[in-house]
Formats: sequence, structure tokens, C-alpha cells
Amino acid sequence: MSFLSSCFLFSESGYYKGSTSDHFDGKRFFNPNSEDPLKKNFMSYYKARAKYEAENGKSFWVKDLIEVNNYKPLEKINNNKISTTFVGHSTFLLQFNNLNILTDPIWSNRASPVSFLGPKRAKKPGIKFEDLPKIDIVLISHSHYDHLDIPTIKKLRDFSNPQIFAGLGMCHYLNHVKNLKINCQEMDWNEKIQFNQNLSINFLRAKHWSKRAFWGSNATLWGAFALETNLGNIYFAGDTGYDSHFLEAGQKFKNFKLALLPIGAYKPQDFMVRHHIDPAQAVLAHKELNAEKSIAMHFETFQLASDNFKDPSQDLKKHRLEANLEKDFLILEVGENKEF
Repeated sequence: MSFLSSCFLFSESGYYKGSTSDHFDGKRFFNPNSEDPLKKNFMSYYKARAKYEAENGKSFWVKDLIEVNNYKPLEKINNNKISTTFVGHSTFLLQFNNLNILTDPIWSNRASPVSFLGPKRAKKPGIKFEDLPKIDIVLISHSHYDHLDIPTIKKLRDFSNPQIFAGLGMCHYLNHVKNLKINCQEMDWNEKIQFNQNLSINFLRAKHWSKRAFWGSNATLWGAFALETNLGNIYFAGDTGYDSHFLEAGQKFKNFKLALLPIGAYKPQDFMVRHHIDPAQAVLAHKELNAEKSIAMHFETFQLASDNFKDPSQDLKKHRLEANLEKDFLILEVGENKEF
């Protein structure tokens, strides 16, 4: 999430019409029992950033697009393992049981509504789009531009027409506002969909928000995903601040074979704590989820806050060492593949 990459020149509202709940007031979604992140608005971010940089110096970020070692995945994998490839940012390719799943796919050079402005990609994607296998499922955690990339969704639609799962209001946005004509299933928090005999998809609470316009906010629901598989459970956090939802997920699902957790865009911390977890909180989330292995995401791809380029990975190395989790909380290179 960055405030520049979460807004464009139109208004959004009314994407979901349903009963009120503990996270929907009839017009917009909200975080229950939590301060509204948007009470600190667009200008508050830039004031906090200016103060932070005055005290700590301007953050360092790479200027040129970094080449990576591309991974060329198999068309299908059915070896009783969960094959996981880090494409970059919050995008992973998960392959198991002859299924191919993408999380928050973005292959664009900018996380933005336009191609000439907004956060620019620092590393090339770890898989060339033309090398992707046919994608069966796409998981979209929320509507911010670094997680919902319309050009990539269009290419995936034309390439393999996958089934998309997302929060309430998102399919209305994609099919009725953007007219994408995609296969899309909306989900509420704690809703479960049985995809096949070996896979159930759960949409879970996260602490975040949604916005793609200057006017209007939280017209669509954000969240995390828990995949129940015969090979073990998988947790995809999406974007989130720290709250009790990690512990709740750990208690509900007992344990996770694999958790995909964000670690970046957390400075200045007194402002960003409402939106994103930092590396220390990611380590805590790993523990509360009862995860066997976790993989870091949401770092070294788009500059979304005041972190230096290497801050998230360096801070995670420090905190995982203190927690004796060096072998359990992994930092993959873009394009790196692991089997679990």
C-alpha cells in the first residue's frame, strides 16, 4: 500500500450491497474493534514521512531495474509436495495436486493506475509471464494497486481464464466497473469454499483497508486466505497490520505447513503500524499461526514507504535470529523455488 498507488481520479462506493455485520455498516467495510487506518489521511502520511526523513535521512532505494534469475515452472506438479516460487512482492506461484495458484499477481512495471507515475518495480518478476503454466486459481487479498493489477488480470483472463477468489465487492468492481468478464467468486470473512476434494479456500480477517480512488474508500473487503489441503495448510496474509487475527487463525486451523507473510513498508513505524506489520511482528505472526515454515514477501519490489531497500530483510534476519527461526522463516530470492 502507498497513498499514491491507492488512489485515482474517480469515486468508489456501493460495490457491495448486503446485511450489516461487525465489519460492514451497510455502506463501507471497517476493521472491528480497531482504529480506522484512514483517520490518518493522505497528508498525514507525507507529514510523517517528512518528519522521519528529517531525523533519519532520505531512504535509499535502487534506481535501476534489477535482473533476476527466472524460474521456468512445470505445467503441473503432483508429487505430494507444495512447490512455491517467489515471483516478487506478494506474488507467489503455488503448485500442488495438479493445481496452479497465483497470489496477488502483478507483472506490471508500476503499482499504479497509470504507466508513467507511481511506485516503480525494482526487480523483474521471478517468472516471465510467457513461461507461466495454465493458472487455475488467483487469490486477491485486496484492491490496492500493488496487489490488484488490472493489466495482469486481463492477461491471465486471456491466457488461462482462472477462477478468481476475492473479498466482498471485488467481483462487482472487476466485472461491472472494469467490465473484465472474469470468473470471480466473492467471499466474506470466515467463509469457506470447497474447491475440490483436496482443497478448501477460506477467506479470513486481516487489519487493513481498500481504496482505488481519491474519493470513497473501503468499498471492497480485504483479507487473508487459508488454504486447507491434503498436503497441509497454507496461509497467505495479503496486506495487514498486526492484530489478533494471526492467533485466531492459528487456533482455528491448528497449524500451517506454510505461511506467506509481509515484512516491508513499515517506516515511519508510528504511522505505518496501522497498515503493515514490521519484521518483528511477522516473526510473532509466524509463531501465532503455528507455522512450520514462513516465507517473507512485500519487500524489495515497490517502494511504498520510507524503508531503505534492504531494511526489511536485514531486520527480519535480526529478529528471526533472536527467535531461533533462521531455518523456519525464509527469505527467498525473486525467482527462487522451494518445495515443502
